Amino acid sequence: MREEEQAFRCGQVPGAYGAAHGRTRISLIVVLLVVLWAEAVPAADGRLIEHAHDVHLTPPQIESSIARLFSGYPPPSAHYSVDIYLIRYQSLYPDDAAAAITAQLFVPRSDVPIERPLYVFAPGTTGLIDACRPSREHSAGIHWGLYREHMLAFAAAGIIGLLPDYTGFGDPDRIQPLFHVRSEGRMMLDGVRAAHEFFARHNSALQPAQGAFLAGFSQGGHAAFAAADLRQSYAPEVAVAGVIGYGATTDLQTVFREFPVVAPMIVHVFSELYGTQRFDPRQILQDRWLAHLEHHVTRQCIGAMQSYYPWNARAMFRPEFYDALTESRLRQQFPAIHRILERNSSGLSGHGIPALILQGSHDIVISARSQELFVQQLKAAGSHVDYRLYEDTRHDTRQAAFPEVLAWIESHSEHAPGEAQAPGSPR
Repeated sequence: MREEEQAFRCGQVPGAYGAAHGRTRISLIVVLLVVLWAEAVPAADGRLIEHAHDVHLTPPQIESSIARLFSGYPPPSAHYSVDIYLIRYQSLYPDDAAAAITAQLFVPRSDVPIERPLYVFAPGTTGLIDACRPSREHSAGIHWGLYREHMLAFAAAGIIGLLPDYTGFGDPDRIQPLFHVRSEGRMMLDGVRAAHEFFARHNSALQPAQGAFLAGFSQGGHAAFAAADLRQSYAPEVAVAGVIGYGATTDLQTVFREFPVVAPMIVHVFSELYGTQRFDPRQILQDRWLAHLEHHVTRQCIGAMQSYYPWNARAMFRPEFYDALTESRLRQQFPAIHRILERNSSGLSGHGIPALILQGSHDIVISARSQELFVQQLKAAGSHVDYRLYEDTRHDTRQAAFPEVLAWIESHSEHAPGEAQAPGSPR
């Protein structure tokens, strides 16, 4: 466990060991080293805790459901009926404590044995508290991103889908560790593991292909690329065929500059995670946004926060921080804060996984210029990148890009020898 993340152990502090003598002292040192090594290298997770069938939807029901998401775009046809399961699987919090992740699993029905791609999708920012969990969106009638409908569109085309709630949702004693790369990456990779365990327990004709696709919208793109970065060290047995980012917000300094309305949530989370000596809100936020910070970021979800906090970086940050942020001087003037923001940016580890980036020309969250810089850096780090820019499109490129994403997934999927890439017989 990293030293800066010990604060997330809910007040626990490392124990102090008294001096010993001779072999007793050596034994204690050996035991301590073993314990520290075990904490530093957490055991692999992804264990499927439980699952239950939620609902079966026919193609006409799916087409009716997804029509709202694709308003203004040609709606895709549903070729498969879909079973939705609610599952819970194990992952890890930032302090390496066990975390139970809730997810929706979308399974197309097929009468013939066939392997189909697995699409693990992380949603955009919804908030920090459990009331903001993405799995609540459809049942509460909220429009955060119509994420269930997004997954249904893919499942009705024969793609297995997993839509997880972020780490921390579902636990009344925790908040989402927003934009924390290790938490997000583990959540995604453990989701792949859990999905494969689900199918291993079920004798269904349709099975997931070996190489998964890690995808995400906005913050979810950050999570998808965090998983790509973490895969080799955390889940080397998990095969990843591609990473997909819809308006992905992978660089935290860019997020602060271009979409500062989410900065108070990140500042609060990181000050709790790393401690105020290293990530001090008083160095970052103006006084009016410092007052009752925890209360305001944990009492509401993203819609209300977008109304409460300013969208302008100059109005959000202290003048000295704003100047350093916009003039690329954070490293010199706020070195501890800069290190933490850099550590929690994602995608540029040199993972080498093919990537598809979908960007709107009129995006109000991340500019096309910033996204194109990330694409250049990703290519330089060794990934083949397919970059698509959609004119007259804002942040949400999922609808405009749907046919191209579907084709990209099919073209990058791994199929068993002699198996056709066309979908199996739907029902």
